[in-house]
Amino acid sequence: MVFFTPHPPGRQRQDGFTLLELIMVSLLITISLAVSVPRFRQALVVDQLAADSRKIIALVKEVRVRASQEQRPYLILIDLDQEKISFQADQPVAKKDQERPPARPVLKLSPSVRFQDIQSGSAEKKTSGEVSLWVNRQGYMDQTIFHLGDEQDLVMSIVISPFLPGIKVHDSYVGLE
Repeated sequence: MVFFTPHPPGRQRQDGFTLLELIMVSLLITISLAVSVPRFRQALVVDQLAADSRKIIALVKEVRVRASQEQRPYLILIDLDQEKISFQADQPVAKKDQERPPARPVLKLSPSVRFQDIQSGSAEKKTSGEVSLWVNRQGYMDQTIFHLGDEQDLVMSIVISPFLPGIKVHDSYVGLE
């Protein structure tokens, strides 16, 4: 009968890692974390502004599509003080006692993001109060620009064209052309 020896006689079995290998791996992990954490933190702050702008763009596109599919006008209601956006169908009021149906609160901006101002068509820039944007039954609306800002004074401009479905986003303060 032959016995199997896993290692040659005279040599000791070496399992595991040496202390030097463990120290080197720990050092590499520490260096990579030291480099990536500040960038990750900054990306989260900037991404909050970008995320809210994407939400606004999605809401505007949804309202424009609904208006054209249902062939009826809609209102996009923006409360600049409470930083909320909602929308509702623009229905004429039949009776004096009857009010418009309540708007659905759809979007609230993140705590770190705020509206700087909104300008629609030839109207003045509004920095507070409520703004109503009218979307006709074909999905068209006046040229509108939203200016969003955050706590680090970063600004993002969202430009909505009246007839084009695309919405442009700029990483700076842009005025209506």
